[in-house]
Amino acid sequence: MARARGKSVSITLKHSPILKVRDFAREGRVEVPEGTTVEALLERIGIHSNHHRYLLVYANGCKRGLDYALQQDDQVQVFLPIGGG
Repeated sequence: MARARGKSVSITLKHSPILKVRDFAREGRVEVPEGTTVEALLERIGIHSNHHRYLLVYANGCKRGLDYALQQDDQVQVFLPIGGG
């Protein structure tokens, strides 16, 4: 995880209710070290790296990759797409 020492940013995290995340409400503010990537955030909330490829992550309404560095006041949404027929 890339980060600068001592500084942090505050983001809003929303996630799909079917995701089992560690110690985080379904929606709320999260403090992360400056430079934290989407991938590092997913690991921090307890989503194993083997599952990252199945998720869709949006920041401020734009689809983002795992290498996106989170910025102050980003609105981050994490979804697990479900299909059916």
